[in-house]
Formats: sequence, structure tokens, C-alpha cells
Amino acid sequence: MNTESFANMCAQTLVYGMLSSRVTNPEDFGASPIFSTVPLANPFLEAFFEQVHDQVEAHELTGSDLSQLVADLRETNVEAILDQIGSTAKGGDPVIHFYEDFLKKYDPKERLNAGAFYTPQPAVEFIVRAVDEVLRTRFNLEMGIADASTWQQVAERNGFEVPEGIDPAKPFVSMIDPATGTGTFLVEWLKRAKKSYTGDDWPAHLKNHVIKSMHAFELMLAPYAIAHLKVALELHDSGASSVETQILLTDTLDHAPKQGQLGIDSNPVALEGQRAANLKESERFTVVIGNPPYDREQRAIDETGRRKGGVVRHGVPGIPPLLEAVIKPMKEAGLGRHLKNIYNDYIYFWRWALWQATELHPGPGVVAFITASSYVEGVSFGGLRHLLRDRFDELWIIDLGGEGRGAYIDDNIFDIKTPVTIGLGIRTGKEQNKDCQVRYLRVSDFRADKLQRLYKLSLEEVTDAVSGSGLDNFTPLIESEYYSWPDITDLLPWIRSGCKVGRTWPIAENVASLELRQQELVSEAKGQRYKLFVDRPTGRRSTSYLDPLLTFGPKLTPVENLESTQFFEGIVRYGYRSFDRQWLIADNRLCDAPGPYLWHVRGSRQVYLTTLTSTKLGQGPVLTATPYVPDLHHFSGRGARDTIPLYRDTAATIPNITQGLLPALSRILGTEVAAEDLLAYVYGLGATPAFSDKFGERLAEATGPVRIPITRDPELFAEAVALGRDLLWWHTWGERFAPPGHRELPPGSAKQVHPVVEMPDRYDYDPATRTLTVGSGTFAPVAPEVWDFEVSGHEVLKSWLGYRMRVRKGRKSSPLDDIRPTHWTQTEELLLVLSIIEHTVEVTPKAADLLERITAGPLIPASDLPTPTEADRKPPKKLGTVLDTAI
Repeated sequence: MNTESFANMCAQTLVYGMLSSRVTNPEDFGASPIFSTVPLANPFLEAFFEQVHDQVEAHELTGSDLSQLVADLRETNVEAILDQIGSTAKGGDPVIHFYEDFLKKYDPKERLNAGAFYTPQPAVEFIVRAVDEVLRTRFNLEMGIADASTWQQVAERNGFEVPEGIDPAKPFVSMIDPATGTGTFLVEWLKRAKKSYTGDDWPAHLKNHVIKSMHAFELMLAPYAIAHLKVALELHDSGASSVETQILLTDTLDHAPKQGQLGIDSNPVALEGQRAANLKESERFTVVIGNPPYDREQRAIDETGRRKGGVVRHGVPGIPPLLEAVIKPMKEAGLGRHLKNIYNDYIYFWRWALWQATELHPGPGVVAFITASSYVEGVSFGGLRHLLRDRFDELWIIDLGGEGRGAYIDDNIFDIKTPVTIGLGIRTGKEQNKDCQVRYLRVSDFRADKLQRLYKLSLEEVTDAVSGSGLDNFTPLIESEYYSWPDITDLLPWIRSGCKVGRTWPIAENVASLELRQQELVSEAKGQRYKLFVDRPTGRRSTSYLDPLLTFGPKLTPVENLESTQFFEGIVRYGYRSFDRQWLIADNRLCDAPGPYLWHVRGSRQVYLTTLTSTKLGQGPVLTATPYVPDLHHFSGRGARDTIPLYRDTAATIPNITQGLLPALSRILGTEVAAEDLLAYVYGLGATPAFSDKFGERLAEATGPVRIPITRDPELFAEAVALGRDLLWWHTWGERFAPPGHRELPPGSAKQVHPVVEMPDRYDYDPATRTLTVGSGTFAPVAPEVWDFEVSGHEVLKSWLGYRMRVRKGRKSSPLDDIRPTHWTQTEELLLVLSIIEHTVEVTPKAADLLERITAGPLIPASDLPTPTEADRKPPKKLGTVLDTAI
């Protein structure tokens, strides 16, 4: 955290702390002219204000305006403002109103992030209500979350033993929100407890039981202060203003005995940290609830220190890393290569919650989270699914969708593009002789309708049973012949991640820009090049010594040590996106994860297929091809382990085909099947929108590699091969699978009508005239189907043009990105792209007819074909000869 961000957090904390004090203690608020006497029930915030006061006095900060703020709050009719707020999209939450209005004045840019501070109220209400329901129905607690029954009483009612190490006289219900943010779940917990309470003295029960059973952790100072304000408002309404709450400032995942200090005299953070450490050590939480953060483990450039994850990722003395329970089943299943995506905050919090609610003292517990959906069916998260099935007796999955980046665009209840899911699991503590019962519900609709559904939803409506065990997905599958077909990785088993450059400046649509960029970099003074190069904590640095990427030889000179006349390994064609080839400075020093195996098997006959194997496929082709090494995100602008080479060597002598598969197909079909025939067959079925049009429902059901229907009819097989060869010729820019006598792709119908005379700033399309406008230039005729052509949500032409505007679309990683072409040179390339897409659109009806005839006839099930061996899926042992790298 830098000085500015620390100051921002302090400012927000001061404002909301004083607002909290004004609401909860209006009579005494500001009675003294010294603002450090602002009365607060929270010890940390009180200490914080005292320290700020001391600093103001010591440095004579008379212009701080804090005294004026106290005076303004004394004169403001805050109660009337609260009464006027009412019900809004944020659930009538007064704090969020204040927070957004404050940011509008204080920091307009930060206001854009305000949505991260709250979970939509209908989702919060449903989750808390659902927990209340399971406590009643599964644990026989008549007052649900408000019930004061002891462990001993609950154990006797439900037929389980009190876990060893737990005091039988302690109350059974003990909740924790481990990432409470602004305390939305805490406030709803209090409201639901009041509704569930059936006694005659709610204020006393609130003070003596409910508040004592409610705990929360928060890492960030500003939302922590806001959480105290929100809870204070709720308690104030219930006549419990003076009660201290257990909302603590701490890193939930940190189980070390000591925490960092704020650097102020009386050390309030250390005192708060000790309270949190004591709670982590002594409390057995039976309910873990909330909305944990979502953040892939990628640190910002200026961050230092060890990676995140605390006790989950790293363990502590006496506690091995908890994440091993997620990793182990994946490795045992031979899926260890997919584990990189589990290093995510929300996975850490799921693992921590299971530990707290079911393992710390093995026994009953409840976990209810709203998180990203990827654990429901993502390949990488099979280990978490295995653990959830093992720990829980029942698990409810409420899939709220919200995909905003690709396959099937769907409204999200948050202002984000990552789909979200509510997961609620329970362990009853009883001896179970059956597997975890998983139930699933998909809520599909517009955002407002989803939220309205959550207001009324009951767990009894979550009825779709999910079969499976271990690593299997949490989504129900419709019985279909589709699942009997081999998936593409059963046919072509060696699959890799594409090239991850990690910085944008080594990629451009023309060679000249890249030559200027590398000249600019090496002309910079040694020791200063990291500013242009962009060092990455988890990637390449300008001081790194690395092996060559395009040749075999000694280690390369670090970028910082290059002479001004030295350059990089080479500039080569690059498969940047589907139907978008660009140029790349191909050098191991520049690419964070270049995928050397893909580079070392390049050859004049090599073809790389790209697809989605861990994300749902959407509309358009389910496969695309490139003759060049593809980018990590080649297929649809996002990717993982999705690249499949045809050959395992440069000379194209070792096909990437499952051992024994080609002889088996040749025997069944009665004709010889070569590696290129199999590739062409697969591509003929999957390289147009015909496949997703026919099997869209199957593709939307679950993630995973696309499955290929293989006909037993040799004539149909040959017809698909012919179509696939044609598409591969077009999709590889005419560089592979050319028909005899053809050297170039034929032109399409679109022509340049008016030239592009300078670098364009914009583009547009008129469907009425079928005209594409690029700056001052126009191209026609361009069919609407060509303009709208997509690959799983990736709009091909819009993306292609966006990367070629005067200001390139997307993020910038370095000042070198500003070195752009000074004039337009892309007309021929644009006409070529238009002709390739046009041809794909034209042959789609033919592909649809062929697919219909193949699936209507006899097919070869996956069970009749050889399965890949471990050796089939591993990279080549020996890398091939590297090609000449000349442009």
C-alpha cells in the first residue's frame, strides 16, 4: 500500500466512523471541540481517532477540516435523511448511498469501484434465509439462527456426539463472515434473527446471544469502518447501541500469531490483530457465510512479499497447507496440469470455510457462499468438488449465471462479467452411509428478474439432482448420445496452453512498428530499460538470463545488458486471435510463458487447433486453426490449455494422435485414415457455426472439450474430410492443405470502394447497404452474417478492426505501445479476412447438412476406440529442429 492509498483509506474511515458515532450517539456527539473525543463503541476505531488527533495536534494540521466535519454532522438532520432513503436497487442500504455520494465528491474514479463493496440485497436475504432454514430443518433449531441451544442439546436432538475439544455447554450457532466488506450479511443476519426469535425479550436475547454468536473479519480499513457503521445503525434501532461487536480488522487466512502494525504509537492494529488471533484460535464456527473476494493470484508490478493464501496456501507450523486436500485428488487423477487456476482468493476462502465448519473439530457445520461459478464445472476445480462432496452431506447449487465475456452473454446480478453461483453445503454430524446429495438450480433471466426470484426462492425449489462423484461437475446432464462420443482430446491428446506474452508491446499488426519498438528499448540507458520493458513479478524481468526460444544455444543476454545495436531473436507471424494474424517479437526474454514446446514443433506442415476445454463453448465455430504459434487467448479472447498441434515434431513425422487410433479407424472404415485425414474430418464438423447451432444445448450444459461424432460410413467420412481440408486451407491463410494447382485463396465478393487514406479512428457497418466503413474508406458488399460472425462471443471483425485503429483497443503495458503505424497498410489483409469469413458462412449450410446425416447414421462410440496413454498426453521428449526465423 502506498502513501496515497493509505491516506484515502484513513479519510474514508474518519468520515464513516464519525457518521456512525453521529447516528448511534447523537446527544453526546461532538460535545467537545476536540474531534478525538468522538464516542465510538469499537475499540480500534476509538484508538484510531485518538491517534489521528494526536498527529493533527503534533503537526498543527489546522486545515484538516475534521472539526468542521464534526460540526456539520451535529447540525445535519441525519435521522431525516435515513428515513427518506427507502428501498432502492441496493436494498435501501443507507451506507451505500452515503458511500457513493461521498466518493462522487471525494474521488470520482473510485466511485466506479463502489459496487465491489456490496452484495445485492436479494442475494444476501436468500442466503441468510436459507441458512436459517437448514438450521431449523436439518438441526432441529426452532429459532434458526437466533436459537441459543447448546452443543449438547443439539447433539442429543440430532443423534451425534459433541466433537472432541468443544465445550458442550457453548451455544451451537456461531457464525463468521470471513470477508465481510461493508457488513451487509451481518445486518441481514440480525434482521433474520429478529424474525426467527419467538421469545418475549428481543433486546435481551440480542445482547446476550445473537451478537455474541456473530463474528466477522475484514482486511480493508474503509469497508471495515463502514461495516461497523451499518451494524451500529441496526443495533441502534433495536436498542442495543452500547454493545460491542466482533467485527475485526484482520487477514482471515493469516494464522500467524503476529500481524503488521500501522506505525502509530498505541498500536491499535496490533491490539485488533490479537483479538482476531484469539478468536481464530478459540472459536469453532458452525456457520461460515458471505461473499469472499475473487482474485486470480497475479500481483501488481509494485507489490512485494510472499504470495497470498495464508494457512490455506502455505500452512503454518503444526498445520500443513490446507490446499493440499484440493490438489491431491487432481494429481491422483492425472490432472495436475490444470491446477494453476485454483490459486484464487475465492478458492482459498472455500477451503478455509470447510476447515472451520467441518474439520477444525470434525463435526457438523454449514457453509453458504456466493462466489464465482468456475468451481461448479471447471476442469481445474475438480479437487474442490471432490472435497465438497467428501465434507458435506447435502449441497445446494444456485447458478445465477452472469457470463459477460463470451459464449452465452447473460445478465449478472453484480456489475461484473464473471458468472456467479450461490453454494450452500451442510454436514449434519451424523454417520452417513451415502454420498453427498447435490441439488442444482439455474436461474436464467434479466438482472431484475433474477433478483426478484431470489427474494421468493426456497431451497425446496432447488430440485435437480446431480449425479456423479469425486471430481465430477455439479451440473445435471441430460441423457444424450452426445456424451458417448470421444472428445477431441481423446483423438488428439497432447494439448497445451498457447503463448502468453504478458505484455502487449511485442505484438503489432505490422513489422515496422515492432522494429521501432525494439530500437526504442535498446536505445534506452542500461539500468532504465525495465520501465519500457515492464518487469513482472511472476513473469519475465529485464535482468533475466534465459534460453533461446527460436534456436538452440547459449543463454541470451539480459535485456538490460544488450548493446544498442543488438536486437531480439526474431519477428514472426503470430496467431493472435481466431482469423487475426499479427506479428510478434518472438523472444524468450519477452514472453512470460511462451510455451516452448509449441515453438519447437513449428513446421511447414504444422497446424494448431484452438478451442475451449475448460470454459463453455458458445456460438460460432467450436474449433479454429492457425499455421502460426497461437496466443494463449487465440480462440475467443480468453483461453487456458486450449491449443492442439497436429504434429509432435517439426518434420511432421510424429502425429499428435492417440496410439492405435488411426489403425482402428482404418479397420472400421475399410480405408486408410492418415493423421491429416482425421484432423480434416474433425475440422469439417467443428469449424463452422453448424456444430454449435445443432448442439448448443449440450455445449451450454457443461464445460469440457467438444465431443466429435465419428461416422462408420466411409463415404460420409470422406465427405467430411474434403470439407475439412477446404476449411483448413482457408483458415490457415492459404498456407496449409492447398488443393492441387492452387497457390492463393480466391478473392471474396467484398471490394474496396473508397480507400483508407490515413490511420482510422473509427469503423462502422451499415446492414442496409452492406457497407463497412473504416475511417475514410469503405468496403462492400459485406453480408450481415460476415459482420456478425463470432467465435464463442468473440466478435471477429470488430476485434480485428479494433486492434488496427490509430489507438489500438485494449490495455497498454508500456509506453512502447504508443509506437503505432503512421499510415494504413491493412487493406489487402482486411479483404482477405472478409473473404475467409464469407467462405465460412457460405459453406455452413453444407456443414449442417453433413452433420445431420452423420449423426443420423451409425457412429463409433468412444468405448470402441483406443484411449490416450499418459505418454500420449505428455510433451515430446525430444524437441525438433527449429525453423529459420527470418521474417
